[in-house]
Amino acid sequence: MNPVEPQPSYSASVLFRSGIFWALALCLQSGALAAEAWWDRIDMNRMLPADVAISSVIDQYVDENLSGLKVSPAPEAPPETRFRRLMLDLHGRIPTLAEMDEFLAGNGTRENWQIWVDRLIEAKGFDRFQANELNWLLMDGQGTEFQKYLDLAVSDRKGWDEIFRDVITGQADPDKRPGVDHFLRPRLSDPDKMANDVSIRFFGVNISCAQCHDHPDVKDWTQDTYYGMKSFFSRTFDNGGFIAERDYGLVTYKTTKNEDKSAGLKFFGGAALAEPASVEPDEDKKKAERQQLEEFKKNKLAPPPAKYSRRARLIEAGLAEEQEHWFARAIVNQVWHRFFGYGLVMPLDQMHGENEPSHPELMHWLARDLAAHDYDLTRLIRGIVSSRTWQRDSLWESGDRPPLDLFAVSHPRPLAPRQYAVSLKFATSAPETFGAEGLAPEEVAKRIENTERSAVGYERWFERPGENFNVDVGEALFLSNSAEVQSQLLDGGGLMKSLEALTKPEERIRLASRSILLREPSADELSLLSGFLAERGDQPRDALRQMVWAILSSSETRFNY
Repeated sequence: MNPVEPQPSYSASVLFRSGIFWALALCLQSGALAAEAWWDRIDMNRMLPADVAISSVIDQYVDENLSGLKVSPAPEAPPETRFRRLMLDLHGRIPTLAEMDEFLAGNGTRENWQIWVDRLIEAKGFDRFQANELNWLLMDGQGTEFQKYLDLAVSDRKGWDEIFRDVITGQADPDKRPGVDHFLRPRLSDPDKMANDVSIRFFGVNISCAQCHDHPDVKDWTQDTYYGMKSFFSRTFDNGGFIAERDYGLVTYKTTKNEDKSAGLKFFGGAALAEPASVEPDEDKKKAERQQLEEFKKNKLAPPPAKYSRRARLIEAGLAEEQEHWFARAIVNQVWHRFFGYGLVMPLDQMHGENEPSHPELMHWLARDLAAHDYDLTRLIRGIVSSRTWQRDSLWESGDRPPLDLFAVSHPRPLAPRQYAVSLKFATSAPETFGAEGLAPEEVAKRIENTERSAVGYERWFERPGENFNVDVGEALFLSNSAEVQSQLLDGGGLMKSLEALTKPEERIRLASRSILLREPSADELSLLSGFLAERGDQPRDALRQMVWAILSSSETRFNY
């Protein structure tokens, strides 16, 4: 694989926009520039009409930027590569041989591509994987109970705004919102963590640095903002496993001048939000309140809702049009990052007015479009994978590789634990498991789901890749020496039996390559592997196992390219 870091042959302005000098840029920005957010500097005359297809908008803005920099983008990736990438991003697994053969039979036309995009998005495998990825976004993959809510929300195709509303309201329902309270509940004991987590995960803003002082360079990050965000959650507490909220209570803090100050509700950089006055009850009323809460706890009942909910006020503020689409921009950036391996804004939790996106008009258009279409993430995803930009090859053979934020070439992405685990299981399954002649589509779908579920336990083998991911020694040793890998993927996999049933080395090599890498082996690979199998002719089964293991543990298997 080619290196993916930005190269020094590009101009300083390109490097600046790529985020390399992001921290330095904050220090160098003039007061006049910092006083105006990037979205206020957008030339609205350059905005494409609202009725243009998402894929066309992406391609036009990205290609215009490349043209201005005189960078020619990579060509379209080969059909096998594009389809493998599509399956990994939409379903979290590699395609079966039967699916790959069916796709290639469509001759790679744009119409055939769109048919497959729609088909995969409508399948249950799409819902399962997208819910898993949202669980990582919101719970770092730890929300077992919360996953139940996301599974139902995604299958019901709830908008991102509906999910936000459900999560912040936090009222579970066994039929409609099972486990939704498990986002807030683990964070109830730490309002600071809750405020910052919500800010990062739903609004793309890490406000933790403003807890002790105003940020010196980002005008929106003040102590008022930090404690104003914390105030949305200050009255929330646990009562016998139910999320409850008081009608009173204020957050106070010390300023950098050692002054005591009460915080009002405040949303990023905006004015203080109006709300009813907080009246602290006397001790008799507080005692009666505690007794009432104990009764609810004893009877395992949810306390009555607050007459005025600060969390409901956050929902209202977060989704308000006048808030410049903080909410929409954050999820657009997260989805873009997941599908391209690099965000329009980097770092992902620094989406403030002084950190300009690589493509400001594109970010603004996509956020506006998402809000106008009920925060439909499926629609956004369909547009991304339909674009030429997303379908570009990851190979770059014409000099220095362009910076990541130009999106001129596809960025190889390490597979997430779910993708890698499930793909290993599919790669080592017998091909006829999913493509036997006469097998009904319903049975194929059932076998695919069962195979996915059987691989979930493998996820613990692998770490969630971060921005500077490298395959560590532990993973390499695990794949080399683990009895689990040997027994569950090699000896326990149907692929080995299929390979042993063949007699010609070339047939075995072709089947192994097509099953795992989803492509025909090259002439050099055929020669090399044929020689290896011949040398180990006295132990043919061990030779086959070692060949399969070598392909399984290769970087080509480990990455989505």
